Amino acid sequence: MVNEFLFCSLLLWQIGIITYILLNKFYGKVQKQNTKILPTPKAVEVELPKRKKQIGHVDIEVKKQINTQKPTTSTVKSDEVIKGIVKTQKNKLKKLRGL
Repeated sequence: MVNEFLFCSLLLWQIGIITYILLNKFYGKVQKQNTKILPTPKAVEVELPKRKKQIGHVDIEVKKQINTQKPTTSTVKSDEVIKGIVKTQKNKLKKLRGL
């Protein structure tokens, strides 16, 4: 088994080396081709059609109501009223904290 493995590996190495030698002999080393960088074309001046109206600034009136003081009354109303006892676990929390 070991002999067959060695024989197969040597055979594959010989085939690889022979193909490498033949490819180098017939094709040789590929030389790098020099590429020339073409200059970019310059911008062409074009006359735009004249506008009838000149574009200028536009005045807009903005009405703002900014309050810097806190409101004195609130008019928030809730439609839903919940009645009942609120269950809190103050005693358990106090015991856990050790108070």
